[in-house]
Amino acid sequence: MSESPAPFPPSPARPSLAFDRKAGSYDVHAHVQRDTAAWVAEWLPPAGTFATCLEFGAGTGNFTRHLESRFTQLEATDHAPAMVAQGRLAFPSVTWSERDAWNPADPAGTRDFVASCSVLQWAADPVGVLTRWRRLLRPGGRHLSGIYIAPSLPEFGALIPERRPFPWRTADEWSKSFSAAGFTDIRVDTKTREYIYPTARALMRQLHGTGATIVGAPLAAGRLVTLLRDYERVHRRADGVPATWTFCRIEAVA
Repeated sequence: MSESPAPFPPSPARPSLAFDRKAGSYDVHAHVQRDTAAWVAEWLPPAGTFATCLEFGAGTGNFTRHLESRFTQLEATDHAPAMVAQGRLAFPSVTWSERDAWNPADPAGTRDFVASCSVLQWAADPVGVLTRWRRLLRPGGRHLSGIYIAPSLPEFGALIPERRPFPWRTADEWSKSFSAAGFTDIRVDTKTREYIYPTARALMRQLHGTGATIVGAPLAAGRLVTLLRDYERVHRRADGVPATWTFCRIEAVA
């Protein structure tokens, strides 16, 4: 196998992940991300409350679909060109662009709302990223993010601790990062959800299909076989094998 799934990202500031090459298969496998986006969208303001919104890490548009009707001007961005291309096809009325979410070059104080979902957990420097995002907002502007937090995928963490360079941050750690970045009126909520798969291989296929895999650092074939076998042995139940995710939604004011 030339590209073995690896469910945890590496530690550099820009993880070398397979999102761009998996843009075509992303929507088929991104059921966790869709569920997260729908849950986070419950905190979106009514249409017309804010005029302009900039979305980071939009991917193919799982969260974009919830933002589209809320703002007069919505720009959805992603670092992966193929994701932007897919998103543009799905939501042609939205402005799409390739953008470095960690270092946006937009002028300060030009946005009313900044949004993201399923992206901030990849940031190696959350306070730095959030500080730059806050500067994009006008005074009183708002930010809303959906983030995966601890304990997410603990089933994998117990079996391959060497692939846990995060570690996943807690809701409290994220709240403190927002505060350190200068945000106020921070509101936080969490939700843990268990997903059941028929086999460990089906779970790995789902992770691999979204592009949340390490490029250039695959698991060795023998290590992958051992991991799948151990996952089945440790976590197999009558209804299948579980994978646990903890979602966090955070709203804050600039």
